[in-house]
Amino acid sequence: MGALTSDMRRLRGQIDAAHDLRESLMQDLARGTTALKHDVGAMLTGFRTSNLRMAKKTHSDCASFLAGVDSAVNLIRTTVASLKKDFTSDLQGARHAWRGSRTSRRSTAKHGAAGKGKRS
Repeated sequence: MGALTSDMRRLRGQIDAAHDLRESLMQDLARGTTALKHDVGAMLTGFRTSNLRMAKKTHSDCASFLAGVDSAVNLIRTTVASLKKDFTSDLQGARHAWRGSRTSRRSTAKHGAAGKGKRS
């Protein structure tokens, strides 16, 4: 066997080995791609589930917050209405007191003046 035949056999062995490695690599890539597709699908499903859970919690938290706001607004409204009622009542009392004091001064002044006029 000559050097050329020996080199050709060695070269053919290397080509076959490279071909086998290429096939193995392609199969590994196909399996890896399938595994990645599965993993990505599972990850997306997890994202959807988490997103839905967060959306429900956020909705619940917002509903609770708004209920608290409604309660606070109603308390403020009733408090303001009570304060307005008390203020109106106090103002009416002050008006009656003011008018009453002016009326009593006028009647005293009239009666006093009339009384003095009669005495003289």
